[in-house]
Amino acid sequence: MLVFLSIFLLTFTAFGETFDFTLEDIDGNLFTLSDNLGKGPVILCFWATWCTPCKQELPHLQKLHEKYAEKGLKLISISEDSPKSQSKIKPFVRSKRLTFQTLLDPNGEVLRLFQGKALPYRVIFNRKGEIVESHQGYNPGDEKVLEAEIIKLLGVEITNE
Repeated sequence: MLVFLSIFLLTFTAFGETFDFTLEDIDGNLFTLSDNLGKGPVILCFWATWCTPCKQELPHLQKLHEKYAEKGLKLISISEDSPKSQSKIKPFVRSKRLTFQTLLDPNGEVLRLFQGKALPYRVIFNRKGEIVESHQGYNPGDEKVLEAEIIKLLGVEITNE
């Protein structure tokens, strides 16, 4: 049985709204949000293995990651699976060939920090580290709206790849 250790730190400052956290990923590496802001847009995508809309959205997120990561986009998925189902996360990620980093938030603290109420849920940060959008749920076509936002944030030309 795999046991994942969840590390979680929160920072809230009154100077604007600065949120920070540190979580462990599925390979045991630590990710701290503040270390990744300011280099390009960052998208946090909250999901779970039991969430059908999440499973529909993840392949589209993978395509966006493949298309825009080299242009500066950082896409991070955050699993909201409970400690009891964490052993399913890594096999799921590998089977779907998801190459973006997947973090573990087994108690939902980071989801609550960003005021997420249901899955899937995503938060988008611009290059300055400011939250520019949050979105709850997934419907087919949402990935096109997300791609338009990515293009705007990256300042890249639209290509039909």
